[in-house]
Amino acid sequence: MPAAEFALDIFDPDVRRDPYPWYEKLRATGAVVRNPSLFGTLMVHRHADATAVLKDHDAFSSADPMGMQDRPDAFRAPTMLTSDPPVHTRLRGVLSRAFTPRTVAGLEPRLREIARDLVAPLATGGAVLDACEALAAPLPVIAIAELMGVSPADRDSFRRWSDDLIGGTPELAGPEALARAKAAAEELRAYFTSEIARRRSSAADDLVGRLIAANEGQVLDEPELLASCVLLLVAGNETTTNLIANMTLALARHPDQRRLITADPSLIASAVEEAVRYDSPVQATIRICTRPTDVAGVDVAAGDRVFVLLGAANRDPAEFPDADRFDVARTGTGHVGFGHGIHFCLGAGLARLEARVACGELLAVAPGYRLADAEAPLEYGPSFIFHRPTRLPIAS
Repeated sequence: MPAAEFALDIFDPDVRRDPYPWYEKLRATGAVVRNPSLFGTLMVHRHADATAVLKDHDAFSSADPMGMQDRPDAFRAPTMLTSDPPVHTRLRGVLSRAFTPRTVAGLEPRLREIARDLVAPLATGGAVLDACEALAAPLPVIAIAELMGVSPADRDSFRRWSDDLIGGTPELAGPEALARAKAAAEELRAYFTSEIARRRSSAADDLVGRLIAANEGQVLDEPELLASCVLLLVAGNETTTNLIANMTLALARHPDQRRLITADPSLIASAVEEAVRYDSPVQATIRICTRPTDVAGVDVAAGDRVFVLLGAANRDPAEFPDADRFDVARTGTGHVGFGHGIHFCLGAGLARLEARVACGELLAVAPGYRLADAEAPLEYGPSFIFHRPTRLPIAS
């Protein structure tokens, strides 16, 4: 049967700020809904349908779903995010050998040191700090930069490049954002070309050096190696920033849940999972249908673009009882905030660790923190997909 239609304007600031009431309207419209205001894209919002689409990489392709052919030449190479097997299998295999759980676990002491310094200003009663600018953004940047062996002097450039690339998605951005993205891409190309050459002449025990070592058999060609470095930078920065910011906001708005954590810090791990579910840092991912098929009985044609609404799936009442309630003691981690299937986020372990550390150090110094102005409306960035407030002033 054909899909019902519902116009969800993802460029509307109110939708970007709080998409969840709109997801309720989607649920009332149909299981799969065509969006006439977004190039006729099909929107999948139920948890069961989202996981079905994300698992079926034969029928729903990740290859170039967001127009990456419009990027500069060096970034047309496939990455784990923009490829299907067997290319995806080859690329992920190399990155998995370089980016191991042991590598991530070894970061915790250094991450705690960084986070402790970032939240230290809140030790003074009544201090105000922008949790986005002072904690959520710098912690992941410093972490991924140190992992990749980037000089501290280059961290600000790293963050700017990452932000500009995220903001320049073809078809979802204006000409100025696209121009910034292409300029950032060229600067990154030059930067990583130089860094890769330097690691080859002098081996280093950092992520770039380990990636080169893992690629000893030349499994990745040079453009793929370069694109993989860019992916690690962006994926290791933007989404974790969103997670930490959204978690900080949720705990500020739910002081009863914050008090549960301060009384029992072992809840921090489940609180991170709940934060990912409750206010997903990535609200959607995109697939291209490769052959005529159906989702929940709705016809999907070859070539249809499918928006898998992760944020909606994570609030699906059929999967999560009392789904709109933020509950740090919620059991089970069936959310799709880190994706599902073969494209499950390789850096999920690092994101979880950084969020646990940020939460723990923030509550250690300011267990009763609050929003500096609870009545002030929060502003969200230009991207519907990457979801967080642009500023989050909190007070101790």
